[in-house]
Amino acid sequence: MGRAKILFLLLGPLLVSFMALAQNEGQKPAQPQPALSAVPLPSPPPPSVGDSTRLEVITAPRPVYPPAAADKRLQGQVWIGLLISETGGVESTEIISGDPVLAKAAEHAMRKWKFKPYIRNGKPVKVRTKLPYDFAFKDNVVDTPAPVDKTGLAQSAFSTPSSPSSNGSLHSGENGVPKRLRVSQGVSEGMIVHKVDPVYPPEAKTRHITGDVILQITIGKDGRVHDLRAISGDPLLVEASIGAVQQWRYRPYLLKGEPVDVETTIKVQFRM
Repeated sequence: MGRAKILFLLLGPLLVSFMALAQNEGQKPAQPQPALSAVPLPSPPPPSVGDSTRLEVITAPRPVYPPAAADKRLQGQVWIGLLISETGGVESTEIISGDPVLAKAAEHAMRKWKFKPYIRNGKPVKVRTKLPYDFAFKDNVVDTPAPVDKTGLAQSAFSTPSSPSSNGSLHSGENGVPKRLRVSQGVSEGMIVHKVDPVYPPEAKTRHITGDVILQITIGKDGRVHDLRAISGDPLLVEASIGAVQQWRYRPYLLKGEPVDVETTIKVQFRM
């Protein structure tokens, strides 16, 4: 397959998630709201007039929240790889990560998705991308609007002065250029715009398991959760916590007006 006919694009984290919300009755998923923007290839050639600058979804059938997952109160994020044809149809799919049951449901739905043909150098080309899909129970989802400043405009991100405050510390790269900022849990909590509460695992309830789960995460420049890992906690509670926290969204943190990666810790409490 010639290079002229295939353009491999890696789709970065999305500003708006694809999400299936399971309700208490019937586990009906909500319609996803796609918002796609393709990350350019390293040193790409100048685009021609009329070339595409982002992927656009035309139709996106909803996945069905798997009954097996709903019965177990399973939540989580999955990533699906897609090869999109010149006509905008999904030519092939691949499960990249996530719970197998949830991922299978998302993959099955995404095979029927339709995109606007991607144009490069005046011609439609194939593109390869990956998309996240979130599965959560409706009652567990909390969206927080961005605060409004004195001008009446919504604030899109937190900002910090050129020197770190007592709430944060910088990890510098070469030549002193900051790579990421570490902030306290209290600061990161104020940045949350989309939160999914974990489900108390039925087995943990039966066994009267309580306690805290400590997670370490990196909040990316896009506001998504990256590099999530558990520091402490019962394995049953850790699994439920990860399935919820990986779906959280934050306002990007700005340093000198530019978004930076942020490291922080999260404590998830389980009490009976």
